[in-house]
Amino acid sequence: MDLPNNPFFYEMYFKKGKQVVLLKQSDLVDRCLKIEFNNPLAYRIVIESGRMKTLDNPSIYTFCKTDASKFLEWFDEESYGIFDDLLKYHYMVCTSDNIIDVITLQDPEVSWINL
Repeated sequence: MDLPNNPFFYEMYFKKGKQVVLLKQSDLVDRCLKIEFNNPLAYRIVIESGRMKTLDNPSIYTFCKTDASKFLEWFDEESYGIFDDLLKYHYMVCTSDNIIDVITLQDPEVSWINL
């Protein structure tokens, strides 16, 4: 799937147990990239200027996935390890104005939609 190079954050909402993130690209007026996370365990949104150290990492791009991160470590510590037996993933969605981090047990559904 083609991901936008430098998308901007358009909208985020929760519906029926799903966290939905919509991203837009300035030259695609009537289309959005829709990312749906089923039953997310945790999420955070930080403006990009609040994550300058993260953005200095050359391996960071629009959509990243890892099973080892400080965010996952923090989550495991805060939950007293009740999710230790489950395989969790940390997804990072980088836009021109925000970085959205999501911890989930499942891969998200990603698709282009028309507005």
